[in-house]
Amino acid sequence: MSLEHFQLQLEAEREWREEEIRFLDNTQRTIEDENDRNKIRRSILCLIYAHIEGFVQFSFSLYIDVINKKGLKCSDVKPVIAAATLHREFIALQNKDKKSALFRRSLPDDSGLHKLSRQIDFVESIHQIQNQIVFIPEGYVNTENNVGQQVLEKLLFQVGLEYKDLKEIYSPLNRLLNVRNDISHGKRRHGIEDKEYQEFIACCKSVISGISRRLTTAYGRREFLLTG
Repeated sequence: MSLEHFQLQLEAEREWREEEIRFLDNTQRTIEDENDRNKIRRSILCLIYAHIEGFVQFSFSLYIDVINKKGLKCSDVKPVIAAATLHREFIALQNKDKKSALFRRSLPDDSGLHKLSRQIDFVESIHQIQNQIVFIPEGYVNTENNVGQQVLEKLLFQVGLEYKDLKEIYSPLNRLLNVRNDISHGKRRHGIEDKEYQEFIACCKSVISGISRRLTTAYGRREFLLTG
């Protein structure tokens, strides 16, 4: 996928989400009673957060998808991306039920010996592993329905990027997440006043723009590669 096509997909995802937020924003402005506007803003705020979470899921999934389609070898990419590809191998390495063929009967309960056997198998397969084609499995990206600083840092780390790269958006995003959680737990019954509401709309735009820029830059610079 070309960089231009990558950008276009992110832009299309951003546009429809921001268009829906604008529609709801314009709708709430037509309500004459201020108390009623405060109440409907509470619902809109939950949707604003949902759009952030949806965009985060989409954008990181897209980034992983384009990496998967490049036919790269594990030896070509950053260790964290290779590790994601080798999920099954790591499961086998840790599988305590997998025992040495030589000592399965004579020493079935020697956990240390069977662990060593699994490690030997792993080391013997390193050359083959290095040549394995990168394919990060579905579900590797998970927003955990709780997108805030910690989740974004985790996602950046998982795709081999500096986990503090989006630090300028962490503070307003955490505040939005806290308010969303308050609403979900039955608080904020009085609603959201306009000043605070506008700050959250600005937060949404900032988060989406920040993620778009970072992933577009990473893809353009091929930051998923081991050598950059």
